[in-house]
Amino acid sequence: MRARNIKVGLHIPAASSGPLPSSSEYIEFFKQSEAMGYDSLWTEDRIFHGANFLEPLTLLSWAAANTERIQLGTAVLLLALRNAPALARQISSMDYLSGGRLNLGISIGGRPAEYLGLGLKQSERVAHLRESITVLNLLLSGEPVTYSGRFYKLDEATVRPGVARPGGVPLYMGGRVDAVLQRAAEMTNGWIGGPFSPPEDYRTTLDTVHEYARQIGRDSRDLEAGKLVYVSVDDDKQRALEKLKPFISDYYGQRIDITEHGVFGPADEVIERLRAFADAGVTMFMLGVPTLDITHIERIAKDVVPYLQS
Repeated sequence: MRARNIKVGLHIPAASSGPLPSSSEYIEFFKQSEAMGYDSLWTEDRIFHGANFLEPLTLLSWAAANTERIQLGTAVLLLALRNAPALARQISSMDYLSGGRLNLGISIGGRPAEYLGLGLKQSERVAHLRESITVLNLLLSGEPVTYSGRFYKLDEATVRPGVARPGGVPLYMGGRVDAVLQRAAEMTNGWIGGPFSPPEDYRTTLDTVHEYARQIGRDSRDLEAGKLVYVSVDDDKQRALEKLKPFISDYYGQRIDITEHGVFGPADEVIERLRAFADAGVTMFMLGVPTLDITHIERIAKDVVPYLQS
């Protein structure tokens, strides 16, 4: 059987209602993830949150400083809540210091309180997102940019050193609304599906992205298909579930039924569930683990990952 070209990364647990792990515990997690052969490390974004919550680019900078090869990404950054020129400066600096390892998953998301607190209009978020992508791509070229848009006015604005890799920092779009799927096909390197959709829904949404790509003459095979999945591997299925519950509750609150949306249990059951997503088109997994437990990610690396790629 031909090996599947599937990338498997870890989604860093960055929120907790209790004390966060220490900086040294994060270092060990980053180093071990790289040593075990994971492709990438990812984290999410919120401006306001009731739990202890680490800002994504800061956390990824800490990961970059303590690793050498593993890719680093946001899944996802709330771009409509960010100032695009200021973000371009952050991305330029981080991509340079990491040796060209940054990947930027972006989204239209954000809660009403975040828009209000930042003085932004939620009704303008689609337009702001589209213009922000344009401005980011222009500024990250490292060349002087003159631009006049609805939200940004640039006059010979320059952000250097630009980005380290040819083609720039890969951009991936997260979300399911139609406007977002169209932007994923038109303006980014792929789409990231959220954690709360079954394989059949993922396939339907991915087909929509691919159709938009075909409409503009773009080869859909050039688009990555990402998927965030919360995972817990344990021979005791109930124990695996109990390990997932606190993290999901800390981040999403009590409204999420993790028994429906999480992937948990013995390794063979987890493999079966994840393979269903691979069959639905996933090329890039972000496995959301509930803690920094090194033994857990080692088991996933040995008992799950090889069977997703075979």
